[in-house]
Amino acid sequence: MVDPQLLRTLKEEIDDLKRDKSELKEENTRLWNVIQALNALQCNLQVFSTSSDLLKMVMNILGIALEAVDSENGSILLLDEESDELVFVAVEGTRQEELVNFRIPADSGIAGWVKTHKKPALVPDVRKDDRWISAVDQSIGFHTRSLMAVPLILEDRVMGVMEVVNSMTEDHFNKTDLSLLLLVARLASFVFGRTEEAVDKSQNQLHENNLN
Repeated sequence: MVDPQLLRTLKEEIDDLKRDKSELKEENTRLWNVIQALNALQCNLQVFSTSSDLLKMVMNILGIALEAVDSENGSILLLDEESDELVFVAVEGTRQEELVNFRIPADSGIAGWVKTHKKPALVPDVRKDDRWISAVDQSIGFHTRSLMAVPLILEDRVMGVMEVVNSMTEDHFNKTDLSLLLLVARLASFVFGRTEEAVDKSQNQLHENNLN
């Protein structure tokens, strides 16, 4: 006669395997969707020529990041090297109008830590993180529960930070979410790098024309 306890144990293990398989399938689907979206954007990098084109592409990138990690609130902050501040240049979600162009010191809060250390941050509960500063939340009337932030880096130069807050699922953000966000951030860094390159090239051509 088969031991009932053994049967229960085997059933639990089978259920765990099915659950793991389902979660793995979901993660693979999300990753594939992100890769397809990023490939489509990368194919269009050659066509943007105005600031509005750039903003549209940046908002698309941010939208891909939010969809990938199941969130509705995120932002891209770029470093203003002259003032040493991080500036919210693209925002999705609630309090969007209040947050666009909002500035914080470049070494402030979790975003500042990410920028300074050139490392990502995965924070399940901001209230338990010593790096967290609630000044932005208080200024715009928002409530941050959890967040992820990754640096925007091109050739070892930090250009800014991509930040996603408050997962829509019951679970907190996890390492898979962070990996997906890092993938999206690489393309964002490339876009900003290409933009700076185009601006510098235009300025050099204008300077040469003035000399001739």
